Amino acid sequence: MYNLLVVDDEEIAIRGIVEGIDWSTLPIANIYTAIDAEEAQSLLIAHTIHVMLSDIDMPNQSGIDLLEWVNEHSPSSVTIFLTGHADFKYAQQAVQLGSFDYLLKPIDHNALKACVNEALDKVRDLEQLAKIRGTYSLFYEQWSKQRPILIERFWQDVINYRLSAAPQQLESAMQTYALPLQADSLIRVVLISIELWREEWSARDEEIMTYGIKNAAEELVLQSAPGQIVQDGSGILYAIFYGSPEGEEQSIADIAERCKTFIHQCKSMLHCNLSCYIGEAVPVKQLRTGVQALLSLERSNVSNTCAIIIERDNKQKQEPGALQQAPFSDWALLLETGKRAELSLRIDECFDQMQERKVDYTYMASFYYGFMNMLFQWLNKKSVQITDVFINREWEVGENVLKSLARMRAWTQQLSSQATEYANQNGKDVSQVVDKVQRYMEEHLDEEFSREQAAESVYLNPAYLSRLFRRETGYSLTDYLVKIRIAKARIMLEKTNNRVSDVAINVGYANFSHFSKLFKKMTGLTPQEYRKKYQDV
Repeated sequence: MYNLLVVDDEEIAIRGIVEGIDWSTLPIANIYTAIDAEEAQSLLIAHTIHVMLSDIDMPNQSGIDLLEWVNEHSPSSVTIFLTGHADFKYAQQAVQLGSFDYLLKPIDHNALKACVNEALDKVRDLEQLAKIRGTYSLFYEQWSKQRPILIERFWQDVINYRLSAAPQQLESAMQTYALPLQADSLIRVVLISIELWREEWSARDEEIMTYGIKNAAEELVLQSAPGQIVQDGSGILYAIFYGSPEGEEQSIADIAERCKTFIHQCKSMLHCNLSCYIGEAVPVKQLRTGVQALLSLERSNVSNTCAIIIERDNKQKQEPGALQQAPFSDWALLLETGKRAELSLRIDECFDQMQERKVDYTYMASFYYGFMNMLFQWLNKKSVQITDVFINREWEVGENVLKSLARMRAWTQQLSSQATEYANQNGKDVSQVVDKVQRYMEEHLDEEFSREQAAESVYLNPAYLSRLFRRETGYSLTDYLVKIRIAKARIMLEKTNNRVSDVAINVGYANFSHFSKLFKKMTGLTPQEYRKKYQDV
């Protein structure tokens, strides 16, 4: 039901409209009346007025003045002018201000009623439009709140090969999230590697502290520059800068200075050592190649801590015009994750470039050894024999393959297909590196654990080892160490009569109180209660 307001300075005119017309056939709940614009404004404030019938020529404020006020304070009200003045100037102003109709007195009551009915149709349309706008506004507000999370997930999907790097798919996704980028737009990536927590954190504590570092990176590294801080699933952080400033030297220098402040603040406030690896500007479609280059830099950095390492300064000089070797590090990750279709696409892209550059026999031989080295590294990591994957010794090639680009392409695709199929069928086992670290921890259980020494035993960067270990076992190094220490303590409490304090020392805990708290957290019992329960059985 709707409300009608009649505004006229002549009381007889108001009575004629209110009492002379049968409004019962229209969905009108209330009819309000006013003798001037001021009284009408009070009613418009106090009630929801859907349709207003107003005279134009009134004292103090005219109907035109009233409509201006209504447009500002009650824009959902529909106004019909009813006047005795056939003045073109009035009619023109009424149209400009958006009045629904301009009727001249005297008017047939049926015609006026029909006009009001049409105005009610417009009210319904306005209500429907307002409802649609309200729904849209609600969804837009929710989308705006979620947009930073969605953008971070987009970059995570690209980096981790869950989204194709094909320009069409990239640009479609970037348009969805309103990113001011195209597939060829330049971006710069800074890899932030958390090298050492100076406190003994649980996995949950590390997640909370990493979130703190992420916020600090947004404030200190990204600052007001357009971009995104992205946290990888393994705990590594990336600062992605959109666009490439004109002065590249200044850009790198400026980012390096920001990283210096960031490293210092994290060391003093967030109890951690970290290093920053600043990449070169690359197109969005080559983001993964840029990330892999930074990961390679980090993996090989076993001596510098709290450092700023710039990719350009560490990049090997390429012979001008020379064709670079195939991106085997990218392919290795696709192989490890069983991304068969994506790997096949990347191999075809590489061979298309080789075809275009007309590579020679020497390059083909180099490609063969590079590809086989990638395969052997993957097999070694999985502790798998090559004959388990390639039963018919498909890795062996003759001179006819090395001399034919088409045959080499087919051979590469075949081996890649078999390897990814094997990876998908056999699931994920811990690598030889992680297995070696686990044995190292078990052999040094009664000693103070050092992540740096464990990383040194497998010739890896400590931060890289931490991520690898968590990805393959589901535990942080600290949590896994607690798990195996408590497991050994349980056996000793069940099978021996050694003093509980000696048991604590034998599993690496000089502080008995700390050991007791950890033991109860893991088992629900104190060491003494545990021994009593299981030795009495």
